[in-house]
Amino acid sequence: MKKIFLLLLSTVILATLFAQKTPVYHKGFYLSLGLGPSFGDIKAKDGVNNVINVRGSVLAMDMQIGGSLRPNLLVHGAVRVQTVISPVVNSVRFPDSYSFDENFIGAGITKYTTANFFATANIGAAYYTFSIPQTSFQPSSVSTDPGFSFNVKVGKEWLLSKKWGLGGALYFSSTHLTNKDPGSTEKWSSNRFGICVHATFNKISVN
Repeated sequence: MKKIFLLLLSTVILATLFAQKTPVYHKGFYLSLGLGPSFGDIKAKDGVNNVINVRGSVLAMDMQIGGSLRPNLLVHGAVRVQTVISPVVNSVRFPDSYSFDENFIGAGITKYTTANFFATANIGAAYYTFSIPQTSFQPSSVSTDPGFSFNVKVGKEWLLSKKWGLGGALYFSSTHLTNKDPGSTEKWSSNRFGICVHATFNKISVN
């Protein structure tokens, strides 16, 4: 994970240094993909003060699909999955066959500058899923109720072609929800930050 983090950090730094020398404009259909590590715990508390803390190495993936309202201003739907592989729950480490996911779906807006820096904001709903090996005695996964979530991202891209851009970004995400089961109510939350490689498919013009 440390090597991945350093690689992604160097990508963001290089993307920032190599600014476009001519103005860049994004138009039409828009697709973006992000991949990188995420940092931050998931916390839960029930009505009798039992506490759950989930931590571990997290891989985050996100995708945005939409189009431009005008050059360099885009609206899109968004999905994001942040997966804790071999999660540590209250100091108990589970095997690699177990995972704890945070799943987000929503919509948002992205603004590019003519130097190809960008800022993104998405709002929507998210829920947590704990996945376990399938047995005849229990389901393979259990999920919370959905709740409010948002994420923001800032970064820089440089052009690979007239349709593809590649760069890096820093992001922050936050989720807060109430999970209701018969006889109990739980409060779940997470605040996470991360770094990602960011690729974009879009009609890009340079003037």
